[in-house]
Amino acid sequence: SFVQPCAFVTFTAVWAVITAFRPDSELLTAIDAVQHQLAGVVVVDDGSGQGFEAVLDAIAARDVTVVRLAENSGIAAALNAGLEYALAQGCDAAVTFDQDSMVEPGFIGALEQAHKAARERGHHPGPVVPEYFAGVSQVHSRGSDDTLFARHSIQSGMLIDRTVLLAVGLLREDLFIDLVDTEFELRCHARGFASIAAPGLTLAHSLGRRYERRAFGRRVSLPGIPPVVTLSTPFRYYYRVRNRIVINREFGRKFFGWTLRDTVLELLHFSSVLTLARPRGAMWSLYRAAWRDARRGKMGRMPDGLQQLAATITWSAPPAD
Repeated sequence: SFVQPCAFVTFTAVWAVITAFRPDSELLTAIDAVQHQLAGVVVVDDGSGQGFEAVLDAIAARDVTVVRLAENSGIAAALNAGLEYALAQGCDAAVTFDQDSMVEPGFIGALEQAHKAARERGHHPGPVVPEYFAGVSQVHSRGSDDTLFARHSIQSGMLIDRTVLLAVGLLREDLFIDLVDTEFELRCHARGFASIAAPGLTLAHSLGRRYERRAFGRRVSLPGIPPVVTLSTPFRYYYRVRNRIVINREFGRKFFGWTLRDTVLELLHFSSVLTLARPRGAMWSLYRAAWRDARRGKMGRMPDGLQQLAATITWSAPPAD
């Protein structure tokens, strides 16, 4: 069933939920940039362990709530812990951030305005995100009323109102990391909520490290093959493959075109990753394990043995930056 959007004229209690893992002092700078725009901030430390007490104590001294998880539980579990806390404090919307998300003045207000404008135009806003994330547009289409509809919304910088969270539920924790925001967005769309982009709003971020494609000592530049490729940390490809299979199984029929396009693009990327990985067999073993675990429904954190295998993988391409 479809749920009507919230009836708030304006939000009165927007909270930020920031996830952290082994943070440094840059997180303090990020908090200072956004805190005055919000009713409250909660930082969830995702099992950093010993040695980070000084930073976390300095965060708490800024009148920020710090929730410490006993062990590394993944981005979804960390965000959920923060969202549950913010909801319990009476927030009517929350904005989720990574620890390295640095916002500009008026960032939260721009998200609120985009939510309000979409609602006034008769839309049912779900996730509301900046138009640009890491220099890449999140806009999928523009409505006849100039509403910007997003797709592939990244969770950092994402505003979600309380009504949506109560209707759709929190993030799926067994995915652990990667495509957590994709699964949430698809679930929102399945319930009739649209992803909205705030016009002109930007959030700077790193999407991995860029590497050059080279052959015979020269940069490769061929039609359809970009000379630079962005690569994640090797262990992330286990989660990207496994979670893509799981998401396709659950949403492929309802959102066939959407998931098919994403799958084709990811298969091309996974193929490129395989050619650049050394040893290549280790990356192939990660892929096979991800496929096997997806089929068996084995979710959560990747096994320690696979984590150790992933740690042996390096990239044969030189960094582009």
